[in-house]
Amino acid sequence: MPKKNKTMMNLSIHSSKKRVKKALNEDFEYHHLALSRSNKFLRKHDSERLPMFVLYVDLVGSTKMSVDLNPETLNVIIRTFSQEMSYVIEDFGGYVLKFVGDAVLAYFYDKKDISQRADGVIECAKTMQQIIDKAINPILEEDGFPKIQIKVTIDFGDCSIVRYGADKYRSHVDLIGLTLNLAAKMQNYTKPNQIIIGKSVFIKLELKTKKLFKKKHTDSTGWIFHQLKTKTPYSIYYNI
Repeated sequence: MPKKNKTMMNLSIHSSKKRVKKALNEDFEYHHLALSRSNKFLRKHDSERLPMFVLYVDLVGSTKMSVDLNPETLNVIIRTFSQEMSYVIEDFGGYVLKFVGDAVLAYFYDKKDISQRADGVIECAKTMQQIIDKAINPILEEDGFPKIQIKVTIDFGDCSIVRYGADKYRSHVDLIGLTLNLAAKMQNYTKPNQIIIGKSVFIKLELKTKKLFKKKHTDSTGWIFHQLKTKTPYSIYYNI
C-alpha cells in the first residue's frame, strides 16, 4: 500500500475509534446530515444521466441480530455501522445516497479522471474493512456487543437522476439504473469481509489494483446479467 494511502487509512481508523467510543458513552450524533450533501448534488443535476461508481456496504447477519439482540443493542450496532461507513464515503469524496435498513448506498462521480476515481473507490472499500476490524469491533467487544462483518459491492455505469414531483426544491430525488441494480445483486455472491466489483469497474483500475482481484465463477441460473447488446455474461471480480 502506498505511504499516502496507509497514512490516510491510519488517520481514518484513529478518528473512527474516537467517534465510536463517544457514540457508545455519550450518544454521539453524526456531525451533519450526510444525505443533505447528496440531495444538493442530485438537485443540481436534476433529470441528467451521469456515469457513476455505485457502492453498497451491507451489514452481515442483521436479520439474525434483529431476532437475537434486544432493540437497544441492535440500534447501537446499526447506528455505529452506518455512521462510520458514511464518514469513510465522504472522506473519499463520495456521496451517501441513502440508508436502506442494514446497508449504506453511496455513489462517486468524477467527470475528469474516472480511472483515478476507480482506484479511489477500491481504497474506500478497503478502508471500510479496516475501520470495522481495527476501530469498531474492538470497541464493541469491550462493551459486550457482538462483532460485525460487512460485504461491499461496487459497479460503474450511467445512473439517471429522477425527481418524484413538480417542486424542484422539496420533491424527493433519487438515482435509478442498471448500475444500482447490479451492485445490489452482487451482494448475493459476496462473502463476509469481501469486496466484489463489476467488470465496468475492473477495466478502469490500474494494473497494480487489478492484481488484487480475481474473476468470480457464476452460473447462468443464479447470475442472469449480460453485457449490454451482447449475450456475454457480465463478469464480476472478488478481492484476493
